[in-house]
Amino acid sequence: MMGFLKTDPIHFWRRVAQTATAVLFILLPLLNARGFQFVWGNFLTIHIGSLTFSDPLAILQVVVGSRIIPPKIFLETGLVLGIAFFLGTIFCSWICPFGLLSELTHTLARRFKPGRIDINLFKSGPAAKLILFCCGVAAVFLFFQAPILNQASLPFQYSNIFQYLFIQSYLVGAAWILMAILFVEFVFCRRLWCRWVCPQSVLIALAGQCNPFVLKVRFHPKRCLFAKDSPPCQTACSLDLDPRRLNGTNRFQCTNCGDCIDACRKKGNALDFGFKATEKE
Repeated sequence: MMGFLKTDPIHFWRRVAQTATAVLFILLPLLNARGFQFVWGNFLTIHIGSLTFSDPLAILQVVVGSRIIPPKIFLETGLVLGIAFFLGTIFCSWICPFGLLSELTHTLARRFKPGRIDINLFKSGPAAKLILFCCGVAAVFLFFQAPILNQASLPFQYSNIFQYLFIQSYLVGAAWILMAILFVEFVFCRRLWCRWVCPQSVLIALAGQCNPFVLKVRFHPKRCLFAKDSPPCQTACSLDLDPRRLNGTNRFQCTNCGDCIDACRKKGNALDFGFKATEKE
């Protein structure tokens, strides 16, 4: 993986992965209905051959609500958290179909410039997401005993839309909610959901934070040609992060999309992917 990331545009390969995943979950209900069972499920639980990948937040809610810990969930969630432990939140930028739609909406908004609206409330994305995460899990424990935060999983809702549409010929309301969120992001010219709301990304991000050698965007200050000017890497970041200062909460929010590395490649090459910290870090 690291080989082609050093020579080819990361953005191209990321779009290939995102688009392939988005198309797969459109076609999967049709393929399953015709007997293809090697891959089946949705973004809460997906079965690929003999492997099962489960959304860690969905499993956490089931455990909290039922007060039971089925042994197999450690393997199902462990596969997802294990990937995040070594590669960070690549699910958000390389796999999640809503992430693809949100990025495309953000690109379109920048092109038409409908007016960027500053948002001071919950300026720290992790704080907002952690509050929602904790409130949702507490509500499951105290009141609902059902995974209510699953309804806030936009990857799940994306796959759910096509399962209902192609199997039951019914367009679920989630389709309109998803479009409404994208419209709001277009108006604000900000990726609001991924940075301020998405509770699914919390456990994935925390798994990466537990590993000091997780894959990360690294900054080499001696190579930077934009020490005082507005750097192209920051302009390229759709989450409004400064890739030169990915520490603390900024590191928590970075999804390892690599757009900043592409933007910097021919202008100093001060950013790269790596598992070891630079000397500055």
